[in-house]
Parts: sequence; C-alpha cells; structure tokens
Amino acid sequence: MIVKTYRAKDMREALDKIKKDLGVNAVILSSRKVKTGSFFSFFRKEVLEVTAALDEKQNDYVDTTFKTTARRYKTKSTEQSIAKKSSFKSSDIEDRIKKLEKMIVENKDNSIEKVVDDIKYDLNDLKNSLRFVAKKSDIDISKLPLGMSRYFQYMCDIGINKKYAFKISVALHRNLDQKRISDESYVKEYLSVVLSQFFKTSKPDKKRFVLVGPTGVGKTTTIAKLAAIHKLKMNRSVGIITTDTYRIGAVDQLLSYAKIMDIPAIVSITRSDFEVALKEFENMDNVFIDTVGRSQNDIKRLGELFSIFKNFNDLHISLVLSMNTKESDCFDVYNRFSNIPIDDFIYTKVDETSTPGTMLNLSVKLKKPVSYITFGQDVPDDIMVAESLKISSLIVKKEV
Repeated sequence: MIVKTYRAKDMREALDKIKKDLGVNAVILSSRKVKTGSFFSFFRKEVLEVTAALDEKQNDYVDTTFKTTARRYKTKSTEQSIAKKSSFKSSDIEDRIKKLEKMIVENKDNSIEKVVDDIKYDLNDLKNSLRFVAKKSDIDISKLPLGMSRYFQYMCDIGINKKYAFKISVALHRNLDQKRISDESYVKEYLSVVLSQFFKTSKPDKKRFVLVGPTGVGKTTTIAKLAAIHKLKMNRSVGIITTDTYRIGAVDQLLSYAKIMDIPAIVSITRSDFEVALKEFENMDNVFIDTVGRSQNDIKRLGELFSIFKNFNDLHISLVLSMNTKESDCFDVYNRFSNIPIDDFIYTKVDETSTPGTMLNLSVKLKKPVSYITFGQDVPDDIMVAESLKISSLIVKKEV
C-alpha cells in the first residue's frame, strides 16, 4: 500500500494532486488544517493537509462519469415457464376449448375506455388476498380461470412474485369485463390501476436528506439530480455534503457537478466534520448528504457509517435500492441497513432491469413508502417523484 500526504489550499486542489499522483482509486485517510512557515514567521499561512493511500493490488478503476445520453428503458422478456404438470382430464380440456371458442365469437373490438375513471370495483378483497397470500410453494396454473394464464405468465416474466401474480390473476378475472379479457391493452391498463393500490409514496419534508445504500446503487448520481432539481427548478438554496471519501473518483465527480450547478459542497470524513458541515449549511433550504457505499455483509464498516448519523433526529434517510440487484439481496440490504431509521426507498436503475416487478414485491412485503424512481444518468432528468400509478405503469407497460 502506498501512503502519501499532500498540502493544498482547499479540498479541490488536494483531490487534483492525489488523482494525478495516485489515481482515482486512492482513498482519503485523514484531513486537517495546518499552518506553514516557521514558528517565528509573522505571516504563517493555513493550508489543508490530506493523507491518502492506494492499494497497489486494487483493480483498475472503472469510469463512472455521467453520460450525456440516457440509456432508455429497454427490456427483454425472459423466456421462462412457471407451469407445473397439468392434472387436466381430457373432458376438462374439451370444456375449456369450447369456452374459449365462445369467447372468441362473442368478443367485439370496442375502443379502450378510460379505465382509471371507469373502475368501480372494490379492491379490498384483492389487497387482503395479496397480503395474506398462502405459503404453499407450488402454484398450479391449471387452476387459473380461462384466459388468464398469459397474464399470469406476463406478471411472472416482469418479476412479480408468482404467488402474488396468481392471486392477482384470479381477482382480475373476477372483476374484469369478461368480453374484454382478450384485449391485452385494456387488461394491462386495468392491471396498472390495480397494482397502484399497493404502493405507498412519501414526500420528504425535512430539509436534510440522507441517501444510504450499498456500493454502486447510484447514490451520488441521485444526489446530483435532487440537488439540481431543488436548485434550478425549485429555486431553493441548496448545499451538498459528502461523507463518501472511500474513492477519490466519487468525491471528485460530485464536487464537479456541484461546481457546475454553483452549489456549495463540503467533504466530511468524521462525525465532527459532519456536525461542522451541518452547522455551516443550517440556513440552507435543503441539504443533500451522500454517503459511502457499504456492503450489507460488512458489519464493521456499516457500524462506522451508522455512527455518523446516530442521534440526529432531523434527518430524512432514504435507502437506495438498485433494480438491477437480485431481489433476495435487496431484502438482505434492507435488513442490515434498517439498524438506522429508514424513512422510505428510492428505486434506481429501473432502465437496467427486465424485472421491474421487484418494486412491487419489496413494497408489499416491507411496507415502506417510495419517494423517487430513477431510470437513467442524465442530470437533472431521468428521475421522477414517486406516484403510485406512475410506478405501476412503469412496471406493467414500461412507460410513465
């Protein structure tokens, strides 16, 4: 490991020196202000002294700078089959074929109505059935009502828990206009409205907004988007604090965007640094706080992260979950990070997954509201305030 100490007039100059000398994989170990010149000098100058280190065995840095063009929502329908062996008798098959033929004959090509306004069905039964879904491990799709198998399969393909998908399919058949079951656009519109009932949303009302989560979920990008929106679109005074000094590249990236948007930013290494930064920004309308990414399995370093925010009651803390992460890992992340009070979720990288239904599974099981959804890297675009119907439309129809 290489350890070096640098002196500069401010953190920006120090970062430039460290990057040039050690590269963007360097880690900040400490920083302090010192005075230069001899003890007897009349004009001793105060400078910033930063100690950084580089692990020589570390892999080459992967460039994570913002791209000017967002990668728009692309999905690939996964080719998978949930179907179990059917226990149909030949008479059952014949009966269902006859019903299918009758449905085809009677179906009329009516125009799609405004489903949101027209739905008058009681959704309480569906909500309860989803919350108390049976714990049986096997789903027998042969028991699905006629015409609903493809919608069940579609929900499974986009990542909705198959038990939830089964219950929803049965409820849809019970409430839908039976003559329109074969109208895929109508059913998906209806399904979007139904799924919207299971999302809770939140609007952070505290001025200090903290983002926590594992490495690589998009916290820094999201901080830049939120700061830009509040500064440029809402005309608010904004400050940025980053406690993520693990990688020079990440600090430099956020400070670069802060400079472009003319937003003051402070780098905090210790809890005392953080307290000083909060005091300096106490007159700001909003303060956005970026944190170092920590693996949910690194208990020691998680404890260090949590200690920075301990006993602060005026922080809104959002857990950032990337939708290109395996669902079971998302649950594990929540369990580990819930040692601090999580107010809501921010779902990121929705454009990088073919299974956006994970958002529904997490929201139903963990019962946490959602504040924002991100789906690209353009700043300040590619982010939306969470609204229930927008989220469900993003899942079902892949559009907002």
